[in-house]
Amino acid sequence: MALAACGDKGDSGALASDSALGRDLAMAQQDSVQPQLQDVPTTPPPEPTPVAAPAPAPKPTPRPTRPAPRPTTTPAPAAPAPTPAPAAAATGTVASGTSMSFATNSKICSNTTAVGEKFTAELTEPVNATNGITIPSGATGTFEVTEAKTAQNSNDNTFLRVRLVSVQYGGKTYPAEATVQTASTERVRSATKGTDAKKVAGGAILGAIAGQVIGKSTKGTVIGAAAGAAAGTAAAAATANFDTCLNTGATISVTLDGPMTVRPLAN
Repeated sequence: MALAACGDKGDSGALASDSALGRDLAMAQQDSVQPQLQDVPTTPPPEPTPVAAPAPAPKPTPRPTRPAPRPTTTPAPAAPAPTPAPAAAATGTVASGTSMSFATNSKICSNTTAVGEKFTAELTEPVNATNGITIPSGATGTFEVTEAKTAQNSNDNTFLRVRLVSVQYGGKTYPAEATVQTASTERVRSATKGTDAKKVAGGAILGAIAGQVIGKSTKGTVIGAAAGAAAGTAAAAATANFDTCLNTGATISVTLDGPMTVRPLAN
């Protein structure tokens, strides 16, 4: 019990001592606190300086590369521009039944021209068509011989038949169908003078012989020869060949059997 008492006493003193020391320390801390002055502006803390991001490393400059050479190609030739079709020229029609008159450019005879042979003649008068178009005078008409016959004597027939094939002017030819109405033909003897002389001489010889037989004198022979010559001339005329001819400039008139389409004369 003594120990316990002693022990408690000792502990209380120690606790009292410790309390006094604590109060002293607290007061000392209060004395050391300095007053704060509220009228001094508070300086804000400096803003942090932004740190710049590091610059990106420069990209390496690419080396220029030469483009691959383009293959050389030869361009296809351009198609030519289409040529506009020329405007169709006006046409005219020569009515069926229209008369046309021509003059031949050469002499044509039945004994000197073969069937199928052609000759030309000039239009003597202009011919009107529709749309104000006119076939001019001087246009060339082409004719074809269709039949030709020589008379074998004065009583035989001779003829020369022709037809109009086409009309040409301004560098263009227009077919035609027509019938010949009239033609200035001439009937001519086709025998030569030498043939006629032989026929007359033969008649004179016969006459002379007959005169001598009849008269038995020179006078009778002369009379007989004269009579024989007359007989020979008549015989030559009766047996001569005759032909039909179209002389140069002879007129041929035709009538169209159908319409004929023509164009205007180019300027």
